[in-house]
Amino acid sequence: MSFNSTKALEIAQYFTKDIEDPVNLIPVLLVLFCFIWSGFPRGKHSALAWWALFNGCIIHCWMDGVVGTCARGPKWMVIEYGKLDARYWPTKDPLVMSISFLELGVMGPLCILWYRSIVKDLWWRHFMSILVSTFQITGCILYCGGEAYDGFKHVPLDWPPTFDSFEKVFYFWTVYVCANGVWIVVPTTIMLQTLSEMKDIYSPPTSSKKKRS
Repeated sequence: MSFNSTKALEIAQYFTKDIEDPVNLIPVLLVLFCFIWSGFPRGKHSALAWWALFNGCIIHCWMDGVVGTCARGPKWMVIEYGKLDARYWPTKDPLVMSISFLELGVMGPLCILWYRSIVKDLWWRHFMSILVSTFQITGCILYCGGEAYDGFKHVPLDWPPTFDSFEKVFYFWTVYVCANGVWIVVPTTIMLQTLSEMKDIYSPPTSSKKKRS
């Protein structure tokens, strides 16, 4: 197979268009802010800290926040959001826009505070774990449930499964089903682990020996 320089150039242009937009610095600046303000993840809760950092700086504030609500950032991301779910573009569905603004203004900052509480091992770490995870599960249910109630009119639905096109496999099964499912499974797991830790911390000690009469 010969190298097609024209096609390669088209692909490069697709992924670099609007890359110079200053808003593309937002996730980088947010990550740097978290490292400077709170430090780097370490210890047994480092995986949880990275999850909080990734969600706060990349997913909530950047992707779903800036790209999803304002259509700013790399052009390819804006286009892909529209392909994934037409409720972003061009319809600007009120439910999806409300969830995205909530992610930008509330969930993103909460995740950054959550990250700090984990890295610094602050007393309110468990509260933040449950609060943020609850927001994430609720937002995911509203986002997916609203589209299901509307008959999947805005996504490349593949039900009953046919897997007969790349768009259906990638946008519906990979992104819409599997990727959204991550924000149900992971937050639920975090909540259960947090409750288990809280039980170990706050449960009154039980004596293994019976008191002598």
